[in-house]
Amino acid sequence: DDNKKLCLMSGEMIAMSSNMSMIFEVQDLAVASPATVSRCGMVYVEPSQIGWEPLLTSWLNTLPEPAKPFADKLRNLFGWLVPPCTRFVVKECKSMLSVGIPMTDEVNRVRSLMTLMEALLFPALNDEARAAEIGQRLELWLENLFLFALVWAIAGIIDGASRPKFDAFLRQVAAGQPPAGYEQVDGTFGEAARWGSFLPAEATCFEYVFDQAKHTWKPWMETITREESQISPTAEFSSIIVPTLDTARYTALLHTLLDYNRPLLYVGPTGTGKTAYVQRHILSLPAEQWSSAFVNFSAQTSANQAQDIIDAKVDKRRKGVFGPPLGRRLAVFVDDLNMPSLEVYGAQPPIELLRQWMDHGGWFDRKENSFRKIVDLTFVAAMGPPGGGRNPVTPRYMRHFNIIAYTAFDDASMQRIFQTILEWWLRKEQFGADYMRMATSVVGATIDAYKESIANLLPTPSKSHYTFNLRDVARVVQGLLLTNVEDYTGPSDMIMAWCHELNRVFYDRLTDMDDCAWFREMLVGLCTKHFQQPVSKLFEERGLPLGSTGDVDDDSLRRLIYCNFAVPKGKRTYRRVESTEGLQSTMSTFLDDYNAVSSKPMKLVLFLFAMEHVCRISRVLQMPRGNVLLAGVGGSGRQSATRLAAYICDMDVFTIEVSKSYSMADWREDLKAVLRLAGMQGKGTVFLFADTQVKDEAYLEDINGLLNAGEVPNLFPADEKAQICDGVREAARQNEREGDGSMTTMFAYFVERCRDLLHICLAMSPIGDAFRRRLRMFPSLINCCTIDWFRAWPADALDAVASTFLEEVEMETDVRSSVVEMCKTFQIQTRDLAEKFGREERRMAYVTPTSYLELIQTFQTVLAEKRREVDLVRRRYDNGLDQLNGAAEAVVKMQEELTDLKPKLVVAKEETETMQVQIDKEVKEVIEPKKEVVQAEEAATNEVAMRAKGMKEECEADLAEAIPALNSAIKALDTIKKADIDLVKNMGSPPAGVKLTLEAICVMKDVKPDKVKDPDNPAKSLLDYFGPGKKLLMDSKAFVDSLKSYDKDNIPPKIIKVIREQYCTNDDFLPEKIAKASSACEGLCKWVRAMEIYDRVAKVVAPKKEKLKEAEAEYAEAMAGLSVKQAELKEVMDKLAAMEDKLKELAQTKEELEAKYEDCNAKLERAEKLMSGLGGEKQRWGEISASLGPKYDRLVGDVLLSSAVIAYLGPFTIPFRREAIAGWQRLCDEKQVPMSERFDLQEIVGDPVAIRGWNLQGLPTDSFSIDNGIIISVARRWPLMIDPQGQANKWIRKKEAEAGLLVIKLTQSDYLRTLENAIQFGKPVLCENVLEALDPALEPLLVKQTFKQGGVECIRLGDATIEYSREFKFYITSKLRNPHYLPELQVKVTLLNFMITPAGLEDQLLGIVVSQERPDLAEEKSRLVLEAAANKKQLKEIEDQILEVLSSGEGGSILEDATAINILTAAKTLGNEISEKQQVAEETEIKIDEARAGYKPVAYRTSLLFFCIASLADIDPMYQYSLEWFINLFVRAIADSEPSADLPVRLENLNSFFQDFLYRNICRSLFERDKLSFSMLLCAALLMGYDRLDADEWRQLLTGGVLLNADKAPRNPQPWLDDKLWESVLTVAQLPAFSELPAKIAENGEAYRAFLEHPEPHLAYDCLPEYVQSMSAFQKLLVLRTLRLDKLVPGISQFVAGELGQRYIEPPPFDLEGTFQDSSSTTPLIFILSPGVDPMLSLLKFAESKGRKVDSISLGQGQGPHAEQLVASGQKEGYWIVLQNC
Repeated sequence: DDNKKLCLMSGEMIAMSSNMSMIFEVQDLAVASPATVSRCGMVYVEPSQIGWEPLLTSWLNTLPEPAKPFADKLRNLFGWLVPPCTRFVVKECKSMLSVGIPMTDEVNRVRSLMTLMEALLFPALNDEARAAEIGQRLELWLENLFLFALVWAIAGIIDGASRPKFDAFLRQVAAGQPPAGYEQVDGTFGEAARWGSFLPAEATCFEYVFDQAKHTWKPWMETITREESQISPTAEFSSIIVPTLDTARYTALLHTLLDYNRPLLYVGPTGTGKTAYVQRHILSLPAEQWSSAFVNFSAQTSANQAQDIIDAKVDKRRKGVFGPPLGRRLAVFVDDLNMPSLEVYGAQPPIELLRQWMDHGGWFDRKENSFRKIVDLTFVAAMGPPGGGRNPVTPRYMRHFNIIAYTAFDDASMQRIFQTILEWWLRKEQFGADYMRMATSVVGATIDAYKESIANLLPTPSKSHYTFNLRDVARVVQGLLLTNVEDYTGPSDMIMAWCHELNRVFYDRLTDMDDCAWFREMLVGLCTKHFQQPVSKLFEERGLPLGSTGDVDDDSLRRLIYCNFAVPKGKRTYRRVESTEGLQSTMSTFLDDYNAVSSKPMKLVLFLFAMEHVCRISRVLQMPRGNVLLAGVGGSGRQSATRLAAYICDMDVFTIEVSKSYSMADWREDLKAVLRLAGMQGKGTVFLFADTQVKDEAYLEDINGLLNAGEVPNLFPADEKAQICDGVREAARQNEREGDGSMTTMFAYFVERCRDLLHICLAMSPIGDAFRRRLRMFPSLINCCTIDWFRAWPADALDAVASTFLEEVEMETDVRSSVVEMCKTFQIQTRDLAEKFGREERRMAYVTPTSYLELIQTFQTVLAEKRREVDLVRRRYDNGLDQLNGAAEAVVKMQEELTDLKPKLVVAKEETETMQVQIDKEVKEVIEPKKEVVQAEEAATNEVAMRAKGMKEECEADLAEAIPALNSAIKALDTIKKADIDLVKNMGSPPAGVKLTLEAICVMKDVKPDKVKDPDNPAKSLLDYFGPGKKLLMDSKAFVDSLKSYDKDNIPPKIIKVIREQYCTNDDFLPEKIAKASSACEGLCKWVRAMEIYDRVAKVVAPKKEKLKEAEAEYAEAMAGLSVKQAELKEVMDKLAAMEDKLKELAQTKEELEAKYEDCNAKLERAEKLMSGLGGEKQRWGEISASLGPKYDRLVGDVLLSSAVIAYLGPFTIPFRREAIAGWQRLCDEKQVPMSERFDLQEIVGDPVAIRGWNLQGLPTDSFSIDNGIIISVARRWPLMIDPQGQANKWIRKKEAEAGLLVIKLTQSDYLRTLENAIQFGKPVLCENVLEALDPALEPLLVKQTFKQGGVECIRLGDATIEYSREFKFYITSKLRNPHYLPELQVKVTLLNFMITPAGLEDQLLGIVVSQERPDLAEEKSRLVLEAAANKKQLKEIEDQILEVLSSGEGGSILEDATAINILTAAKTLGNEISEKQQVAEETEIKIDEARAGYKPVAYRTSLLFFCIASLADIDPMYQYSLEWFINLFVRAIADSEPSADLPVRLENLNSFFQDFLYRNICRSLFERDKLSFSMLLCAALLMGYDRLDADEWRQLLTGGVLLNADKAPRNPQPWLDDKLWESVLTVAQLPAFSELPAKIAENGEAYRAFLEHPEPHLAYDCLPEYVQSMSAFQKLLVLRTLRLDKLVPGISQFVAGELGQRYIEPPPFDLEGTFQDSSSTTPLIFILSPGVDPMLSLLKFAESKGRKVDSISLGQGQGPHAEQLVASGQKEGYWIVLQNC
């Protein structure tokens, strides 16, 4: 500044010494501030003063020695040819680019000429051997190389159409015959000369190259080798490059300049192969000499990103010097060079960084802040022509490049390229000759379609994606390559396949039906032209439908579908779908399979529209490097279709989860994950990315890079890159792609796999500016993607969805079909209504498929609920009526019953008493004596029985010892097996135990032993039992059975004696010892011992048994005698029992008769109570019940319309809602769907008690607001309320206060934490003051994306998973007056227009004025309203209770339930009391309302004024006034206006005072130019409010109207009347009041002429005829507007003054005192200043007069904290703060 101080951004200041100066060298002063310019001296350097001749002189001095003798020749060539050629190129040709202004552009071209000559000539001449070889031909070389360099340096930047013109011009000039106007061009200093060898004439100069080996010119095409022209059979489509003229010449120029280390820039339209050719050449350079770096620029690329990419490719060589590995050069290719967006001062930071290297050889290290010199770099760049999102690049950078234009391919090149590829594929797949001949036609037709599309489908703001390039032609050919030779039956099948692919590439992106119709016509023409086949015939032969005219229509093309999964079994080949029904079945199977394995199943209806898009997406996913851009509004099914298509193609779907804390680092980690999935694991992967997930535009920068190059630069650090290389090495080895195995090779292979296997699906909405801005900023979104435009659902789709969802709803068949048709019509009509809403109200509402689904689901839910409700209520009333009718009928029956019961009851009493006497006598005389005898005999018998029982027990106790042993022995015998016995039997010399056992058995069986000799003493004999024992064992079964049946009770004494003495006492005869010898003998031993025990016990027990027999015989004899006596007693007792039963029966009959008698009496009493209490309700209930039947039938139509209102009409204002509902009602009548005569959402869906509660809580009482409240209560989605006046906010706060409402703002840092707590604990949340976008972290909550986890319902919010309570509620409000919510948000919320209505505001204002004027009335009214609401609620509850009690008696009589009757009586009594109180209250309320009605004129007029000032926002968005401010103003006006006891006088005072008060306050905040407009608006609002102004006439004044049927209008009758004025007269004559004006002007022209020519016509209405004189003042104003528009402003002033008064056209001057009075400590004053105005002095004086301290601060960078401290201090100490420069 003037103090010579340099002020830095940090606030630091650096003082310059007196001898320091600054020099600025600038291109222009576009962004220089006046302050800077005024302090600098100016020196303008004129480029034309310097020219390029000095540059030439310097350059000639650098020529190699062999060429220096020819310096003059070169100078002459420059001076002779360069000036005319540059002039011709500038004037007659179209250049794709210019470097700066024309003069600097010329200098740059000459410099490029020198550079190219250097690259061609210097390497050869600096090589002595090569220079000697050239020798005598050097002069020829110089001429021809100059000519070649001239063509590519001077004219290399012109487009293809200009090149033939330049060729002709160059040949004329070179021949010394320049065309007219070029004989002597300024700047020419050379002379014409003869050529040793000139360009051949067979083609243009751009098609020849100077062959340095043969020293002659040859065509570029001859440089292409045979090997280059051949395509490998295994080649991938994306890797095929067909050599052409362009590939030859552009690659040769690149090779030449790259070798010579000169930067080269290619400029050309998208799709011409710039990137492919450059990348292919750079990658083919010798790896030992070159490294490569590829940089893709987009609009969001920053300088730091560009620097990081290149820095990652260089190593440190020495301090401060970096470069590629020693011995190599680094070729840096910058693609889309001019894409970076301009920063605020017009520079492109990434380009400025690269320019720094060009100018200074390096850039600064951002960490160390030191300069980093970078060596051995060579830059190559490519870009599209500036325009359409591409910016002009600074000439300071462009001057370093040789610039070559890539022209669009000519037809021959395109035909050659794609025909070569197609023929290669046909040969490879072994197609026949007929198909081979079709290749020319297919490619030719595709190219024609491409050219026609470019010419006719032009991009517009709404069709920004209508940009086409050669990639689209390639996609058509690539689509054909997906088909299989087996699926073709003839050449016509290829035509159908071609039609399909053409549709997929071109037709699918079209947005409207006009473009689609044009494309179909083009398709028909192409087929006829190239294939000589009518398309309609091809379609008809294949059973595809045609239009009504027999031509192909949209439905025909929709049914032409190819996919590779139509046939579920067998080989999956890409073929035409024969049957859409079959495709639907197959796709449904895939969908079921997907839902079975997915955690997020999709409920989809697979109608034709959905199947089309699934097939389109799957087609792209089949293609390597196939990516798709799905353009459609939210809810149109883009993501669902993608997920299903990916599943069908067996691919994983990857998507990101955006949360509040989701950062750039998280995004990069997600990118790494998806790239590893595709590149390392080799898994086909779909990256589904929606525009709603774009938190940072840098995301799209990375997506752009992935689409273009398959990688994001510097995404992986070195260690992760090494892991990746190791991970793909095996796959590379298997595919023979390992190469040298270096990290560079492996990572390149990884990138290639990513490009082939990763498919990016972008789901973007075309609504708003973001879509076209992103397409412009990131060109790969179009260039590298197939575009699928999701148009609005067609009629068949709407039909299919509605039919599917409604098939389960109970309806008659014809009604169901009508409902489906109506749903479809609702969707289409509301779509049109939304467009009209946007045109007329400038408010955007969107009708999406989600709205349609919401309609159907709401209809299903509400219909089921209302049917249940109506049916329940009807059954309750019917049951109540049945109970009342039953009670009335029962009274008569019960009275007859009582008469019958009385005599019966007397007889029953007598019979009972007689029977009792007989029983008493029988008991005393007969039964008692008999009883005594029997009892004595029973006692004696019992004594005998006890004695016998004792003996029996004693015997059994003794036997208890023997019986178990016996049983054990028998069991032991069962265990003896035949094999065991055979073993014993066969023993030769048995053990002692066996012998001993057999001896005992023989003794027990009384078997005699054998006598055998004693082995020890043969003289003696021994008794041997073993022999006889073995004989016993001969038949083992018989032996065991004999033991079991042994007579144990009669064992001979001698035998038992032997056993007892010899064996039982023998210690060796124990079972456990015998078992060691033989298991069979063990059992026999047990048996013998058991027999001994039994015998011993039996001897003791036998005498006791005898005595027992005697005792039992005595007992039997006694019992026989007793039985006789007992029989006699039983006979007597039976007789007594019969008598007692009779007595009991008689008593029961008597009791029943008595109970019945009492019950009848009680029921009669209850019936009387019931009839007296509820008899009056009988008629009313009957009427209600009768009405409920038809109401049930009408529910279908009523609920359908209600559902449509809920689903569609939330954003619309009252007139549009009424228009829609009226149309829908008419449609209901047409379709004969039962519905109510008058549609009222409140009656159908609303709850009167709840609505009254809402009104008490602050919801305005008008129907619009109540409908909004109902929509909130019924809709499934959370409400987003457009609430500029805060009505909804206030209501929600009161409504949910008791539930613990939490209020949040999205600007709060911890709002998510509050939300999490509310969701967990089921508390309501109000999110207020939202703008046009919501935080993406809220999306799971908005779509209610809950899931089960551990059996608990949960939701994921941000990074947290929390429990989800069903009690939770979420409300969103916005204070924006007219927000634009995109469809992606509208489909997730219920959007409601909650702007206040005139009726609602009038009611509020009436309450305010009454509360101020008559607080007694207001208080009483408030009390009565609350009391009435409570009474009505209680009455409703009482009636519900009565009906509930009556219903509980369903199936029986209510008269049976005394408690129920008591409850009913008490309830009815209470209800009667409440009704009486309510009647008194209503009468009082009527009187109060009559008194309040006196103030309605004030409320009405005030509401008119509010809506008038609300409309000021249409003039300037700054003019917005809150309802709260307006009401505060109104309250002040009531207090300050003149009081009066006379009500009419008081009302007039109020109206006039507030109108004037409001006018002054509003004028204070208006710009001067708008004050008269406000006065006119105020006047018009009041006139229209009182029906004194016609709306059409008001519209005519504002817009001037439009003349309809202008061709039939009468001719101008007056020569003095201008035709334009006559047209205005005819236009206004379309209004009824002016219909005769044209005729009157024709009759009495002079009077109107006088008015027209009057200097002040607005004051001269008197000179007009009676016809105008009789008009109203406003109509006269319209005449003035028609004839003298220039005097309309003074006319308006006069009109306003006449209607409102003079003060309304004389705005009051600014009054600081009055303004201060209107402000408060919480309502600041804001001064909006014009240039040169400063109110500070006036403010300081005013503060001084008020005795207030004032402190001020000027806001600017870094001043925020200081201002906050100052405000806090002012709050604390109570002084005024002035913030300047806000």
